Formats: sequence, C-alpha cells, structure tokens
Amino acid sequence: MAKETIIVGSGINSLVAGAILARAGVKVKVLERNKYLGGAIRTESATLPGYVHELLSSWHPLFVGGPAYAELKEELEKRGLSYKNTPMPTGVVCKAGSAVLFTDPNQLGAEMSRLGDGDNWSSFMAEFGNKIDLAFGLLGTDFWRPSSLKLARNAQKRLGRRGVLAAGSELLEPAISWLEREFKSEVTRALLAPWALHNGLGPDDAASAFITKVISAAIAFGGMPVPLGGGIHLVEALSQIITDNGGTLETSADVVEILVNDSKDEVAGVVLSDGRRFESVNIIASTTPTSLYGQLLAKLEKPKEVSSSVASFRYGRAAIQIHLALSGKPEWKDDSRLGDVAIVHVLDDMNSLSESVNAANRGFLPKRPTIVVGQPCAVDPSRAPAGASILWIQLQENPRVIKGDLASEISSGDGSWNSERLNAYADRVISQLSERIPNLASITKARLVLGPNEIEAMNKNLVGGDPYAGDCRVDQYAPWRPLAAASGHKTFLKGLWHIGASTHPGPGLGGGSGFMVAKRLTKRSFIERVLFRK
Repeated sequence: MAKETIIVGSGINSLVAGAILARAGVKVKVLERNKYLGGAIRTESATLPGYVHELLSSWHPLFVGGPAYAELKEELEKRGLSYKNTPMPTGVVCKAGSAVLFTDPNQLGAEMSRLGDGDNWSSFMAEFGNKIDLAFGLLGTDFWRPSSLKLARNAQKRLGRRGVLAAGSELLEPAISWLEREFKSEVTRALLAPWALHNGLGPDDAASAFITKVISAAIAFGGMPVPLGGGIHLVEALSQIITDNGGTLETSADVVEILVNDSKDEVAGVVLSDGRRFESVNIIASTTPTSLYGQLLAKLEKPKEVSSSVASFRYGRAAIQIHLALSGKPEWKDDSRLGDVAIVHVLDDMNSLSESVNAANRGFLPKRPTIVVGQPCAVDPSRAPAGASILWIQLQENPRVIKGDLASEISSGDGSWNSERLNAYADRVISQLSERIPNLASITKARLVLGPNEIEAMNKNLVGGDPYAGDCRVDQYAPWRPLAAASGHKTFLKGLWHIGASTHPGPGLGGGSGFMVAKRLTKRSFIERVLFRK
C-alpha cells in the first residue's frame, strides 16, 4: 500500500483520489497551480450579486451514479453536501417540434407514444437495459487490469461468442444510422442525438451511438442532479475528507517538474515554480499527456513510442460558455414545459447537428449551432434571487482556430477568438435562442461570455478551449486513451500515475480515473490480506 502520495491538480479526479487515499491512511498532498481548488468546477457570482454560476462544469449525473459517490456518500453528506434532482432532466426543441425526457417511466412512455416512438423506445430500453451493466462496466473498467477479464467473461456468458462479436460492431456504430433505423420521429432523434456531443463526439463519428445510448439511459434512470448551492460544495466536502484524514491541499502551487531517481526508472518528487521541492514515492498527475510528458518530464528521456504518441495526440473542438443573469423565468414559446427542464437542446434537426460538427472540425463557424441551454434554477432555485433565474449555455461545435464562417457574417481574421469575434458569435447564438424564448432579451440583466482563450486560461488542461482534454474519437478513447503507446493510468515510471479527462474513462464530471487509481494504490497485498484478515 502506498505510504505517501503527491497529487498534481485538484479537479474532480484528483479530489476523489485524494479522499479515497486519505481515508485509507495514505499521506496525501494535493498541489494546485490556480488560486482555487476544483479544476473545471468553478462556482462564482460572476455576473451580478446573488446569481450563482457554474462557469465550466455544472451537472453531476456521472458522479452521483458512479462508484466514487457510492463509497463517499455518507462522508460527503456529513460535510454538508446535498444533491437536488429533477424528474425532467432534458428536453429538445427543433423544427419538427419539442419533447421532454422524463425520469418517470410512465410519463416518458406517454411522451414517446405522442411522438410515435413508444414501442421503439420500449424496445430500446428492454434490449439495452438487459446489458446496461455491461455497458457501464466497459466504461468503468481499467482495460489493463485482470478485472477487465471478468467483464469479458461475463459478456461472453451472457451474450455468447456471436453476441459479443455483434456487440463489438454495435459499439462502433455512428449515432445517425442507429437513430434513423430505430426511431421514426425527427423530434425523438433530435432529443437523443446531441448527447454524443457531451462526450466530444459528433453524430457521424464511430461509437457515437453507444455513447448516446449510455447517456440517454443514464439520464432516464438517474436524472440531472446538482449540488445544492453549487459545485463548490462538492469541492469543499472532498477537500475536508482529505484534511480531516491528515492530508493537505495547497493552491498557487504550480508543479513544473517531476523528479526521478538516479536510475531514472522511479519518481522521487516534484519541483514547484517557486523552487520548493517535495519528495514522494507516488505521484498522481491530473494533466494532459502533452503536459505530463512534454513539460513535467521534459528533462527525462522517454521511450520512443511514447514520445511519438505524444507528438500525434490531438485536441478536439473548442467550447464556449455563455452565462446569463435573468430578472425572470424564460418563457419557451413552443412548449411551456421546457421552463422546468434542466438541459434543453436547441437545434434545427440532426442534419444541422451533423453540419455544425463537421464545420467546426474543418475550422468553420456553424451557421445554426446546437445550443445546450442549462437551466440550473429548474433544479436548484437558490442559484438566483427570488423570481429570477440564470442560464448556463454551452456551445460544443466551435473550431479552435477560425478559418471561416458558414453564415458569411464574421471575418476569420487571423483565426483567433478575439473579443470581437467571440461576442459576434455569442450574439448569433442568443438571437437563435430568442426565436424559442421571446422574452429572453427583456429579462437579461447581465451576460458573461467565456471563449476558448478564457476557458484554457481557467484550466490549462482544456487546451485551446477543448473541454474534454483531448479528441474523444475512437482512436483516442477507451483502451487507447490517453495514448496508443501509453494506455491506462500506470506510466513507464514506477510510482507515476496518470489521471484526468485525458485518460480512461474519459471526460465528464465523474471522478472515474481518480477512483480507479486510488483503489489500486490502496489494495492490500496477498500477505496483508492474510495477516490482517478480519
């Protein structure tokens, strides 16, 4: 069992790892370069007093439904963390109409029947629900550990050899082909298709159908929970678990180098930008591969295959966040129910979704982007003054470097996201959204727009504004994440572990990679299990 561990970074994966380790008696030191803890969890009254915004990450279904929360739930609640949920987690409004995905099976069945897809939805839930444990197991399995063999054996026992082969093909299917085959309604397709974006995939990408199925089922079962008062309370509760068990957390502590021993095969400690050094027998780095191997280990000669993989590592599309402080509640003209929905996707149809993703991939601003409209006050009214509300708007189909504009309205200039281009594009988005929320302009009191530059400045792992810390298409996902030549969390250096969104199981506020590594480091040896058997 590890006796001392330094954790680089303080995002959800770092804090989960630190909490699990500290509770097991490991001495933990978390070092964060920013002035605040939490990584992509950033809760601030960033527009006006009384309006509480989540500047980056906001929604916690992956965490609440994952193993880290299951293990830490009691400890977190003791420290004041409380989650609120909603029976109306997501909805859509598109050219063909609108719909709401309910957590209540009867309401959801009635909604799908209204769309003409009642039987199709029931068939999907029956077929996918029968193997949903395998699907979540796949995303939660460390592929390079013996435990992954157990999942493979269970899959073969359940599905048979031919079934496993068919499931492998199903894993790689694009969302568009699955949605067009299985659902009749354009509204149903538009309700489900955008969820692949939340894992960095477009509807034409391989494996986007699998991700769409997993997320849709997870939301239908688990809703869209958020911490009462903001994500900062999760950060504070996890931090308190660490400190209550003897660990420490430091902000403004920028790790610039990982030290190795004389034989150059084992970590020895870290160096901070202010010159301080800390020794450690284990280091967990929540970084991108380019930062870990190209900066923190810049002085160390790496295996050629690792250096080659780092050089070819790709970052994905950029994100933009728009935060609105509103004096009242948005009035959705197409469907008044949408005012009580946590996340509403606004798009024309699947064709516009596909066009926007492909445009962004090629460096162009979409003409009609897919707008992710988060309404935190629909779940937690305390985020705004009485009678007021906020909107958390996310755009995921943006080029990191602008080459052109499909609408021929915004000049690409030097390709950068300067203030003029950023705000011009934000104006386009708000104008498009106002088509669905006519009172939006009249109730907007303040606006904050965070572009790719601002997002990367807030969290250096979000390179170029990529919210997923690396392209999530299939060659950089699952067993090939973070690198084809450095998969898994254990690196070629003894005592150095790699976690974070750039590693398996990928992005999302779940804490999965931190949990996996912490459980490995706290696993007792065979001798310990025999000697200290209860």
